[in-house]
Amino acid sequence: MLFAQPHHHLLPRLAHLSRLALLPLVAALTACGGGDDEAPDPLASYRTQTLDWAACDPAILGEAISNQTRAAFEQLQPSERLRCAKLRAPLDWSQPGRGDVSVALMRLASAEPAQRRGALLFNPGGPGTDGLSLALRLFAAFGISDAQTPQGALQLRLLNAYDMVGFSPRGVGASTRLSCDSDAMAQPVDETVSGWSTPDNLKTLDHNRAQLAEACRKNPLTPYINSDATARDMELMRVVLGEDKLNYLGYSYGTWLGAWYASLFPEKVGRMVLDSAVNFSLSFEAGVELPQPAARARLFDEVLAPYAARHSERFQLGASADQVRAAVPALSERMQPVMGRVLSHLGYGSSNADAYLDAMAAGQGLNAVLKALGDPIDEDAAEAALDAQVYDPLDPRRDALLRDYVAETLLPLYAALWLEPQPNAIALAGATGQAVRCNDTPVTTDWASWSPVVRSAAAAAPLFFSTLLDSRVCAFWGGPSVQKPDWTPMKALDILYVQSEFDSATATPSATAFFNQLPGARRVYVPGEYQHGVYPYTDDCVDPTVSRYLLGETPTQRETVCSAKPLALDAPQVAKAHRASAYLDPAAAAELIDAFKRGLIPARRLPGAGH
Repeated sequence: MLFAQPHHHLLPRLAHLSRLALLPLVAALTACGGGDDEAPDPLASYRTQTLDWAACDPAILGEAISNQTRAAFEQLQPSERLRCAKLRAPLDWSQPGRGDVSVALMRLASAEPAQRRGALLFNPGGPGTDGLSLALRLFAAFGISDAQTPQGALQLRLLNAYDMVGFSPRGVGASTRLSCDSDAMAQPVDETVSGWSTPDNLKTLDHNRAQLAEACRKNPLTPYINSDATARDMELMRVVLGEDKLNYLGYSYGTWLGAWYASLFPEKVGRMVLDSAVNFSLSFEAGVELPQPAARARLFDEVLAPYAARHSERFQLGASADQVRAAVPALSERMQPVMGRVLSHLGYGSSNADAYLDAMAAGQGLNAVLKALGDPIDEDAAEAALDAQVYDPLDPRRDALLRDYVAETLLPLYAALWLEPQPNAIALAGATGQAVRCNDTPVTTDWASWSPVVRSAAAAAPLFFSTLLDSRVCAFWGGPSVQKPDWTPMKALDILYVQSEFDSATATPSATAFFNQLPGARRVYVPGEYQHGVYPYTDDCVDPTVSRYLLGETPTQRETVCSAKPLALDAPQVAKAHRASAYLDPAAAAELIDAFKRGLIPARRLPGAGH
C-alpha cells in the first residue's frame, strides 16, 4: 500500500486542506453529464466495487467481546444473515491515486426483504472505538423481544426493516490500523491542583506530549485518520450497498461523525439517530473536552452524592450529601487524579452507580493507608498496612471486594502515576482517537491561553480537571489535516437526538445549545438520568419513540420528555420491573443491553499515554 508522506510542515498541510475544499466541486463535476472528452471519474473503481460477503472469522471480534455477544455470534454465524466484508476506500479522498485503506463491515441482513427499508449503520463513538460488532450486540438483545408486547413487536419489526451494519472505522479493529509507536519513557508529571502549573511541570508536560505527537506524526497513515475521511467512507458504503439514503445510529463521538456526514451529504441522510450528542457547531476541544470536568463534577455533586447519602449504611461515605461531597477535598492531592480516572470511567452508565461509590470508598481506604505511611513509601510496611486496612466493618463480603479493588485497580494506577515511569506511548485504540481529535479541528496551543482554562477547571472539578492536560498532545500536532464542513444544511434535516440530563461525557448544556440551533430536529430527553448512550433504555417512552422514528415515524413534538429510571437501591423492585419487560427473557436481555452499552465506553485513561 502506498502512503503519502506525513504533513510535518505547514505548506503540505495547507495544500491538503485546499484539495479537500475542492472535493464537493470535484464530486459535482464527475456526477454531471458531458461529452466524450469528459475526464474519467477517479473514484469510479471504488464506487463500482462489489463486496465479497463471506462468513465472519470469529477472530474478527477480538478478545474483549462479551460472552453474550460471542454466543450471539456463534448462533448466527451458520446463517446467511451474518456476513462480513472488506470495503476498499481511498487513503486520501482528495487524491485517490495515493493508495487504499481497508474498512471492515459486518452485516446482519433483514429476514424479510419485503419489509426492508435499507441499511442501518452504527458507530459507538470514541473516537477510536471499534464499531464492527455493535450491530450484532443490538441484534442479539432485540432478537429475544416479546412480540406480544408493543415495544417488543416494534423491536422485531426493526430487525427486519434494516440490514444492520457495523464497521471498524479506518484506523482501528479489522480495518487498516493506525499505531503510534514510541520507545520513549514519559517523564513524571504532577497532575495535582497545586502542582500542575509550575514552570518545570509545564515543561515536562510539553516534553511528554510532544513525544506522543511525534510518535503519531511519523506514521504516514496519521493525516488520513479523521472524521472527514470516515464520513466519506460511510458515503462510499451507502453507494456500494446500493442504498438511496444513509440510515445511521451514532453515539457520543458518533454524533460528531454523523453530523459531519450530514453536513457533507445532507441530501443523502435518511433516518439518523444521534444519542449523547456533541456540539458540532464548536471545535472538538470546545464541544467535548472543555465541558467534561464540570459535567463529571456535577454528576458526583448532584446525583451520586445525594444517592450515597440516601443509602449511607451501604456506602459509608456520609449521612448527608454535603458529607459525601467533602470526601473529595479530604483525599490527598495525589489520590485525586487516580480517583478522577476511575470515576470518570465508571460515570458513563447509571447501572454503575453502586460501583462508582464503592470505588470512592476503596479510594478513601487506600488514601488513609498512604497518608499513614508517609513519603517515601516502604514496600513491606505498605503491604502490611494494606492487609490490615478495614474498608467495610459491617459487611465482610464488601470489605473483601473493596480490598481486591484496591489491589487490582487503584494501587497499580497510583503506582503508574506516581511511583513507576511509564512508556510514553499510545494504545492502538488511543492512536486513532488521538489522530481524529487532532486532525479534525484546531486546538489552543499556548499555555498563556490554556492555563486559565485549566486553572478554572481545577478549582471547580479537582478530581477531573487533569484530562485537560492530556489534550496538550494536539498542541504539538501542527494543526488539523481537514476542514470541518459548514453544518448549516443540518438545520433542515429530520434528525432525532437523544440525551440524558447529567451525561458526564457529552455535557448536556453544550448538546442542548446545538440542538436549539436545529429547527428541523427532534429530541428525546431524560431529566434526572446520566446514562451515556441512552437507547435502548428498556422503558415505554425512549425506546418506542426511537424505534418508531427508525421505522419512519418522526415525533410530532419538538422534544419528548421521558422519566428517568430509579437508581438500583432507590427502588429495587421498580428498577427490576423497568429493566426488560418487552423481552422473553428479561434477565438475558438486560445482560445483552449492558454488553451493548459497554461497547460505547472508551478505555480508561492511563498515565503516560494519550487518551
